[in-house]
Amino acid sequence: MDACRLVLVLLAAATPLAAAELAPDFYKESCPDAEKIVAGVIEKKMKDDPGTAAGLLRLLFHDCFANGCDASILVDPLSNQSSEKEAGPNISVRGYDIIDEAKKELEAKCPNTVSCADIISLATRDSVKLAGGPDYAVPTGRRDSLVSNREDSDDNLPGPDIPVPQVTADFVKAGFTAEEMVLLLAGGHSIGKVRCLFIEPDTSPMEAGYRASISKLCDGPNRDTGFVNMDQSNPNVIDNSFFANAIAEKMPLTIDRLLAIDEKTGPLLKDMLNKPKEDFMSAFGKAMEKLTVLKAITGKDGEVRKACNEFNNPMSSDGPSVIRISSVDPEVLDGLAAGNKQEQVSSIVSQGHADAQPEAAAGNADAKAEKPHKKASGKHKLRSD
Repeated sequence: MDACRLVLVLLAAATPLAAAELAPDFYKESCPDAEKIVAGVIEKKMKDDPGTAAGLLRLLFHDCFANGCDASILVDPLSNQSSEKEAGPNISVRGYDIIDEAKKELEAKCPNTVSCADIISLATRDSVKLAGGPDYAVPTGRRDSLVSNREDSDDNLPGPDIPVPQVTADFVKAGFTAEEMVLLLAGGHSIGKVRCLFIEPDTSPMEAGYRASISKLCDGPNRDTGFVNMDQSNPNVIDNSFFANAIAEKMPLTIDRLLAIDEKTGPLLKDMLNKPKEDFMSAFGKAMEKLTVLKAITGKDGEVRKACNEFNNPMSSDGPSVIRISSVDPEVLDGLAAGNKQEQVSSIVSQGHADAQPEAAAGNADAKAEKPHKKASGKHKLRSD
């Protein structure tokens, strides 16, 4: 069995249907230079801004963890309708311009072919590699979502200061083990910067000298505008420094310091601290492979957007979340009266459908993963507040 097929088998064990419909050579015939084009954009961006990898890692996580790796975070809100991009946790997310640039080049080469969801996963992988991280596998074939609900991000993205049992439960619900959670946080929090306003020294133990350095950077007028490096030594290099820093109480975010003293995750950090860097890189890469296929839309579901910041076939909604006419079942749409189509579509989407996807085992005793995400037939709720 060659390496590519082995990767797909392993991914299929974690998310059976979604991974099975993805492939390492999905664009071999339709857009053979797709990955090369994305890689070229990322290489240029990384030279201009070494912090690009941190931004894309966060963009990927916020997209995938809200409601699947479907590029719904990229959608712009309308004048009277919100989207994931406006959710509280996403206000400071960056990297949208990078995805748009890659999409523009891909559309010029292969129109209506490469999904925005695939671009996010490929761009993040390439940036992680250039930042010193692992070169993990990213099968392609994802489709873009038809709905962008602000509440998906508000409700599902864990905050930087929530208790460890709660954030662990959030990851387990998404199909990850506690160890995979620690790996993802360790890799993602080993690079980049954090705003001072998210740093709370009193919520968990912080080393005195480190606390003093934080105060110099964040006290006074800098509280709302200042930044602190996640890793004081190598803020733009992905490595295994997270474990030593968290155990030494020298991490700015509360959750990272809490991980080191929690009775379940503390031993995991100590165990990883004593392992070679190569072991962390391999394990982090496998966790990223699993993240990038989380509830991926595949097959004929969803769409391939022409522009990543808006859906194809736009249509207004009477609710605050962004929807599109293409999110309604075509058979239902065909049966609508032409003179009253928009009103009826809005009614269908608002009512929703009772065809929720059942959960499936994720290959471990303490975690379950949902079946592949299929955003169709207007089954997404709209906010009523």
